[in-house]
Amino acid sequence: MPTSPQPFAPRSTVSEDLEGLRISIPPKRDAGILFLMFWFCGWTAGGVFALRALLHRFSAFIFVWMIGWVIGEASVGYMILYALGGRQIVLANSETLTCRTQIFGIGLTRSYLVREMRDLRFQPEAGTGKGRRASRIAFKYGDKTVTFGADIGQAEAADLIARIRQRCAIPTTSLPQESAIKFWQR
Repeated sequence: MPTSPQPFAPRSTVSEDLEGLRISIPPKRDAGILFLMFWFCGWTAGGVFALRALLHRFSAFIFVWMIGWVIGEASVGYMILYALGGRQIVLANSETLTCRTQIFGIGLTRSYLVREMRDLRFQPEAGTGKGRRASRIAFKYGDKTVTFGADIGQAEAADLIARIRQRCAIPTTSLPQESAIKFWQR
């Protein structure tokens, strides 16, 4: 007799603490991280050879290449570290919604006043290939759109949004700009 598949567990964990509702969202993990790790090793070796050549004899071309190398090394290094030990922590209470992106406990925190927030919603994935934008949770804060929870599924996002709304009185308005965004994505 075939067994029925188990339902998917949410990626995020939700708890209550003294600060309010605490949501922890780890990054989506896939096989792409293995490719980045191998690429990073090759890229590092190439950079070491170029640096040795630059130290022997200065070359403007190698110097410019080294600038690009440093940017690539830092970018991919960040992606690998985030995939291995990163997460987003969202703290929601009646006054503020705080989003912290951290890697191994070190990170950047941004707080938003609930009274200034509008239109807490799920944004589905958009685009394809390089122009792809991952699905996420978003809200308007003044003239900007703030997002968190990259690559989160719609059902999990709906649950998290409902939990945040229980803590935060975030009004919803009509979103006429959504059609303009879709127009530019064509």
